[in-house]
Amino acid sequence: MKPIKFLALTLIIMASLLNNKLNAQLNITKNKADRQAVLKVISKYKNAIESLDVNKTLNLFYKDSQVFESGGVEGNYANYLEHHLRPELNFFKSFKFNNYKADVQIDLPYAFVTETYVYEIVIKANPEKGRKERLITKKGVTTSVLKKREGKWKIFRIHSSSRDN
Repeated sequence: MKPIKFLALTLIIMASLLNNKLNAQLNITKNKADRQAVLKVISKYKNAIESLDVNKTLNLFYKDSQVFESGGVEGNYANYLEHHLRPELNFFKSFKFNNYKADVQIDLPYAFVTETYVYEIVIKANPEKGRKERLITKKGVTTSVLKKREGKWKIFRIHSSSRDN
């Protein structure tokens, strides 16, 4: 009788280990898909900023999002867009990210993203104000929290800061 109990216990342990391994593999596959989806959202935001077209950002943020920039609380994205980002981009001739890196950590239903980069902004000349075109180069970092709701990733919180390069 003891050999049968030992065999049954061994089979239960092996089945449990196999189940854990399969679940781990499924989670890795799922995390890869989530990671790619998160990177797609972040990339769309970055590309919209580089193209100076904020209209491409409208579906990337939740309505209850929060934006923080260089020590300031900007409110939700709609507020940030109308009172900060859109007017600011109107003064830019170009905006380019260099040495860009993104690190993504998934902890469902959230994703945590850290982006590091150097950005170059060309400010448009304004002859009426006696301002020449000029280049600004800064080192920046952005941390974002994205949330997955109803199967879709969007930016929930975002904070960016910069310093002289």
